[in-house]
Amino acid sequence: MKGFTLIEVMVVVLIMGILSAVIMPKFDQTVEKTRAAEGITALRALAEQQASCLAKYPDSEKCMQGPENNNLFTYGDAMASTETPMCDYGTTAGPATKNFEYWADGQYIIAIRRPCNKYSLETTTYQSNYNEPELNRIGCSNDGTKDWCAILGFVKENNRYLLP
Repeated sequence: MKGFTLIEVMVVVLIMGILSAVIMPKFDQTVEKTRAAEGITALRALAEQQASCLAKYPDSEKCMQGPENNNLFTYGDAMASTETPMCDYGTTAGPATKNFEYWADGQYIIAIRRPCNKYSLETTTYQSNYNEPELNRIGCSNDGTKDWCAILGFVKENNRYLLP
């Protein structure tokens, strides 16, 4: 008779299980880094859009937070939106994509990683109430139980995670 014995099949399944247990966490981290890159790119585009707006309208609420049709997200077109925000963050809601929701308030622009409990990214660009080393940087806050900010490569400075 030709074929594999039950022991041989079990050994192969065991080896595949060990390999997947080693590879899957690294794969998940790599995928999350790619998703975070989307949020970082969008925040940089929004920060540039905010700078352009502030150059045109100095000290304007339009460049930070304002009514539904008069805020940073309606000035210019830095982002393409495919979904409606679902996280209740209590600030001016902006566009949302499959991976992030974007919000603005008077101090910063925020990208919240869906499903609203993993982590959030924020810019402190062009705001005067932050320390100088934090201006023009992307920050990260952990909202869940996993330290995503450290996994994504953010460095802890002054008790905040900042993109190097």
